[in-house]
Amino acid sequence: MAASVNVYHSLPRDLGEQKIITEAVRPIPLGSVLRKDGPARAIKDKLRRLDVRKPDYYTGPPWKLLFDDIVLFMKNAIFLPGIVFPLWSRDTARSFTLENNIYDRSGFVISRLSRRVEAFAQKYYHSGPLDELYPSLPNIRDITFHAILFIAQGTFLLSLPFLSFLSFNILTAYIIGFVTLNYFVCYALNGWMPYGYIQSTDFPEAAQWDQEHPNEQWIFLNGVAVGKHWLRSNINRISLTFHRRVTGVHNKTSGIIFDVIQCLLERCLYFGTSDTRACFAIISEALLKPQNDRVVLILHSQGGIEGSIILDWLINQHPRDILQKLEIYTFGNASNHFNNPRTHKKEHNGEEHDPHGRAIRHIEHYANSMDFVSRWGVMNFKQKTADQKDRAVLMNLNAGLLSHRTEAKKHLSKKQIKENNKLQKAWNSYAGALFVRPGSGHQFNQHYLDNMFPLDKSLTRVQQNGDGSPLPGTFMAAEVNIFNDRKQVARLRNLKDGQYENEHHAEHHGINGDVSVKQVYQLSRLWSYVNGKSPEDF
Repeated sequence: MAASVNVYHSLPRDLGEQKIITEAVRPIPLGSVLRKDGPARAIKDKLRRLDVRKPDYYTGPPWKLLFDDIVLFMKNAIFLPGIVFPLWSRDTARSFTLENNIYDRSGFVISRLSRRVEAFAQKYYHSGPLDELYPSLPNIRDITFHAILFIAQGTFLLSLPFLSFLSFNILTAYIIGFVTLNYFVCYALNGWMPYGYIQSTDFPEAAQWDQEHPNEQWIFLNGVAVGKHWLRSNINRISLTFHRRVTGVHNKTSGIIFDVIQCLLERCLYFGTSDTRACFAIISEALLKPQNDRVVLILHSQGGIEGSIILDWLINQHPRDILQKLEIYTFGNASNHFNNPRTHKKEHNGEEHDPHGRAIRHIEHYANSMDFVSRWGVMNFKQKTADQKDRAVLMNLNAGLLSHRTEAKKHLSKKQIKENNKLQKAWNSYAGALFVRPGSGHQFNQHYLDNMFPLDKSLTRVQQNGDGSPLPGTFMAAEVNIFNDRKQVARLRNLKDGQYENEHHAEHHGINGDVSVKQVYQLSRLWSYVNGKSPEDF
């Protein structure tokens, strides 16, 4: 039986609200307001207190965010091998038939040897050649390029302090020369993609869906170290899983080390790259098409960072009815925030779980518990927002009105300013449910989709029971532990002095867990899309 899966929901900010009272500021002496047509008139200081909302964590100073990211990196460094391990499935994967038979003697020696290796490897890779670490020639080529880039970039960065004594012109030429060489090497990985995106292969299942339901558009944004070959493998795996045609927007790789540096710039400086802007343009166009009722965005790894920035831009530029078309699903998300503001003033009527009250109706995150990137991103920041601790800091502010004609100013004490700059990861925005699978691995196809949406022998459909439920022992069939269950949170709002208004609710005082035990697939909206299906509710 599969191990239980933890599901996290952020605790609403208005629950557990506490005040941190600072010393009152001595009121600033007020002068008088000089009127144009009369003598000075005394003004009383009526503004005695003003509550200040503490800013979200991700809006903090870049140096503070960078320091926290480095500390978080060190704390989770032991999980770095979890990015690539396991290299293959520990249990024998479902066997599938290769087009080239193992006993085929035609071709060169290398071709025959390659077929033998692939025939053996099929036992340990669920998606065959689509898996990133499957020993096919294109995969081996990409892995070799990344290994060379990793060594070269590491050597380059380590050499900079020792070469700093050289003249500025020589050092500059050295840096420019290496970056230029790195670009051309990465071009072999990224390939030629003039529009910045590619389409998935026209599988028969996806073509049939286009004929029956042409009102959907699926978009994928990849993560770190993904070239054109792996991007195509990713979108083809998505297409085979959900029977949709998928557009893959290419977040081009610059090598693993340079990609990680780019992640830090995006997370700490809120920096939008050209790939981020290209994806934003594609999503905006898809949302604005009248024929599209749904736009599904799937993000992986660094794509989660860029997706969080894109989401902020979309919320800023599009009205509510347009945003309601969008659904977002992330895997191994590396972002430090995920916004989804309310579209109207909240009513305390127990409708906390109503998706219509948010800009984006559906957001879900999937993570492996021992995946370093997930622990550095979604698991850390989402679980912080799920902690049942103080959610807000309300500051005591004594402000004075300094009047010089119509100019108004506010005054904060140094202590208040310092207190307000103490960012807390628990006071952050991270919308969407988080599903944490016990296990490791960060590769999109091999470690996420293979374990969460396993394909059958034909590699064309997700394995299911006759009633559409997942097979026993799989991730989607596992039981769940729910943290901050939204229905229980709604009940908690009715608490008065530790007791429910209605006595028959007295046995439900917690917000963790649910009355009935659920399985992952019953909570996962993404599961309702497998094999060409569609959710009943929109």
